[in-house]
Amino acid sequence: MVKIKFRHYFLGLIAFLILLIVASTGWLQPTQATHQVRAGLLITTPGADQGTLAAYGAVLKEEGFPWAEVGPGDLNLSPRELVARYPALILPEGLNQVLPSPVPRVLTDYVHSGGKVLLVYDPGTRGAGGERLPEPALAGLAGVNYGPAPGGDQQTYDSGYWQFSTPQVAASWGITPGKLDRDNAVSSYGYGRLRYRHVRARLLDARLIAFDSQAGLNPVITEKSYPSGGSVVFVNIPLGYYKQMSDDLALRSIVRTFLIKYAHLPRLVNTPRGKGGLVVNFHLDSNAHIGPLRAMIQRGIFRPDLHYSIHITAGPDTYRPGDGYGFDAASPFKGRPWVELMQRYGAIGSHGGWIHNYFAANLEKLPRQEVWRYLALNCDTLAGITGQPVLEYSAPVGNHPAFVNEWLQQHGVLAYYSPGDTGSSPTRSIFYGRQVSGSLWSFPITPYQKYAALEELMAAGVPLEEVKSWFDDLLNFIEEEHAIRLIYTHASKKEYALAALAYLANRAARDQEEGRLLVWPMSRFASFLNRHEQAQATFNRGPAGWVIKLKNKAGLADLTVAVHTGSHRYRVTGRYLTWWQEGEWLYITTTDGIVENEIYLRRLK
Repeated sequence: MVKIKFRHYFLGLIAFLILLIVASTGWLQPTQATHQVRAGLLITTPGADQGTLAAYGAVLKEEGFPWAEVGPGDLNLSPRELVARYPALILPEGLNQVLPSPVPRVLTDYVHSGGKVLLVYDPGTRGAGGERLPEPALAGLAGVNYGPAPGGDQQTYDSGYWQFSTPQVAASWGITPGKLDRDNAVSSYGYGRLRYRHVRARLLDARLIAFDSQAGLNPVITEKSYPSGGSVVFVNIPLGYYKQMSDDLALRSIVRTFLIKYAHLPRLVNTPRGKGGLVVNFHLDSNAHIGPLRAMIQRGIFRPDLHYSIHITAGPDTYRPGDGYGFDAASPFKGRPWVELMQRYGAIGSHGGWIHNYFAANLEKLPRQEVWRYLALNCDTLAGITGQPVLEYSAPVGNHPAFVNEWLQQHGVLAYYSPGDTGSSPTRSIFYGRQVSGSLWSFPITPYQKYAALEELMAAGVPLEEVKSWFDDLLNFIEEEHAIRLIYTHASKKEYALAALAYLANRAARDQEEGRLLVWPMSRFASFLNRHEQAQATFNRGPAGWVIKLKNKAGLADLTVAVHTGSHRYRVTGRYLTWWQEGEWLYITTTDGIVENEIYLRRLK
């Protein structure tokens, strides 16, 4: 009897010690995570503009933010409960002009309880009968009157600019370095300063962040903070409209900044291992680009640790059939040895269809079967040399009608360089309201003002040191934002280009070695983005910490979640994980190709 009691006591003691060890090492999982945390996309006028809703949804999905479409009925929670479930509420343009009577009061209570609201362009500007209100229902909450001008109707204009006080402020709002002109206005490749639609607004008691100086500092972005920690951001641009017109960065930069820096929303980071990503895309158009390759290798621009996207127009001609000025990739005495050599430094992609200038000039005039023949000639020739399928494409002279994507998708291409959506992340491009990428990823050019390739910067007289400074700013941005960007140029042996590219290669190689950057071809990033797109992530929060559940039939390897920790410390538990702290954010990467994972964050006292 004594022995039995002692045995029970001994077993109980062992169980207690095991429990103590488990608790002390943080293996206990928080069990009180009761709220699934998401951003709410508030729609009070369902069906009003499906294109706008689709544009917002596409960016939120691509960026890995948990979100849900919510209506007025979903707001019937206590303010604190609403904040716990939806730390951020976004009111897209055109879908919230008429706000049901309880909504302004609910939003006011929500903000006074710590909630974050993003108002885009025109919410609450009309009454129940469709009439314009003398002052928007949310003007006081926003601290800016974006309603009718005194004594008249609401004044909108399409020719306004989008300016910041400094490039640093613009970068803090997700505007990629190089996207501003010399007056700090948002600009684009080939066009210079861009024009945006605005309403004429008046500051009440909000803080001015961006403006249109030609309209007397008309507010473009404002922010009003509350003692509760709540805040309201107003953006005087119809962001969804511009996303549908091949300007992805306008919507993406605002949504990312608001959800990350204001609402501190967790997300599934859309870069491999949560690192910044750089694509360097070289276009080799003709035999004029063969000679410079040796000099570029000698200067360390091409090196084994940096993997570029190297796109070649493979035919023997350039300007017209029979001219003999082409790269001639099939010839063992001309292009072929260089194709074989260059595949050591990245992915060989297809640059147009066989005859660079001729194809670009006649692409929309030629019969489709002839277009397909040229595309196939280019891809098949390069694949025959490298022994690898061609997975990348770039359009000669930027001429890329949407019908080309039909052929590219059917032949296994994953990604293409794009002169649209400039300065933004890889995306599924939308043009005139139509999704044109299909299953392909569009990799927008990152310009420097209205230039992109180094020969354009040289011709414009941009000083070399200014280009180097841009490269530094761009890499800093990519790494701090955990984003992917593409720059492109051509092979060149001019000292300006060699010096600039050598500087970029050295900086990029150092940052990659230090674990802050990945320099990959666009097809490798696209393969990751295809897996990221298939992943499901839920974030549940409670008093004890976070429970994060991940699923992906294509595997979770290198997928990373980011969780805001503020000044608190958390213990991380789960399978196959690595993590690091960066400021107030904790980044956690799954290192194995498992298809499901659960991550537990226990808050430490």
